[in-house]
This record gives sequence, C-alpha cells and structure tokens, in this order.
Amino acid sequence: MDCDGSITVLIGSKELMGSAEQILRDFFGSAYRYARAVVDYGVGSVALAIVNGSSVGAAVYYGINVGSVRLCIIYYIAVAEKCRGLGIGKILMSTIEEICADSDVYIATTWLGNEPADKLYKSLGYVGYTWGELRRLIGRRAVDRLLRATCGYDDDVAYVKPVVNDSDVLSTLKRIAEGDGDINRLWRETCIGVWLRLRGNTH
Repeated sequence: MDCDGSITVLIGSKELMGSAEQILRDFFGSAYRYARAVVDYGVGSVALAIVNGSSVGAAVYYGINVGSVRLCIIYYIAVAEKCRGLGIGKILMSTIEEICADSDVYIATTWLGNEPADKLYKSLGYVGYTWGELRRLIGRRAVDRLLRATCGYDDDVAYVKPVVNDSDVLSTLKRIAEGDGDINRLWRETCIGVWLRLRGNTH
C-alpha cells in the first residue's frame, strides 16, 4: 500500500462499505459490525479515502434529529496503519463536516486512551467530555438520548463541536432532552440489535 500521493475522498453508502470494511475491522475488530448496521439500515454514509487507487482510510457517519437538534454523528473512523500520521483522518473529518453543515452539532465517541482519536478530534476543535461530565452539564435525560443516538455505551468520551463556531454547544445539547426524534428505532435496529447478535455469536 502506497500512502504518498494526493488523497481523494469518495462518499457513498453500501457500495463503498466493502472497501471500508477491512480498514474498520482492522482497527475496531468485530465492533465494525455496528458501522455496517447503520449503513445497511440506510441512515449511514461512508467516506472512503483513496491514495493511488488504494483505500487508506474510512469513516461511517450519519445525521439524525433528536428533538429540535440535528446531530452529525461521526460513528467510526480509521486509517490504515501504514498511512497514519499523514493527515488522512483530518481530511476525512473535514469532508464529513462539510457534508453535515446543515447540522447543529458534530459528535464522535470513543474510549479513554484512544490517543489517535483524541489528538485528531482536539486538532479540529472538538471538546471531549466523559458521559459523567455531560450528565452534570446537560442532564441525564439528554445524555440518555445522546447514548441512544450514538450507540456510545461502550465508549467513555463524547467529543462535540458546534457547527456554527460561536454557538454554545452545551446549551444546544441540553435541548435534545425535549424529544426523541428518530433515535428509538435506529437504536433498536443498529445498536441493541447488533449487540444481541454479537453476544449470541460468542455464547
């Protein structure tokens, strides 16, 4: 795999998932199936970074309304190991942000200690909060809806960034306590359903 050269980002859905899957599986293991589920369900999109004809990075993202708030969820993002540190993750993120410009908040979740993700998100202006911190800042009900919208139960940190730079992201996130929007069906189909299938496969 050659990582040097110009980077092209393709945007699609199921037709790109086959190319994205190996990159996501290499980094996330069997958890990549959550990314596949949102794409198969029809809400998730795929951003695929290509260099010299090779897939070198992939992300799965989706937009969802929670009450009056539009979230852009950067669900999974990974760069092939040989190609890390070359700005490919930043290009994927910037591309997704442009596509999701009609949203109110960008959000990504991950586990404590995921240093590449922490560095990437902070370099783009995201602020990380543990779920406990968010419960104190925006309330339990809002966090419960965020957890459902992101399927972030196995993660420790939510990185958030307002789409409009001057807006107060925490005030915006408080408003998601006011309604469920599309999250309950999405959660059943792409989060708890996948978790039950994965659990069934290991017992």
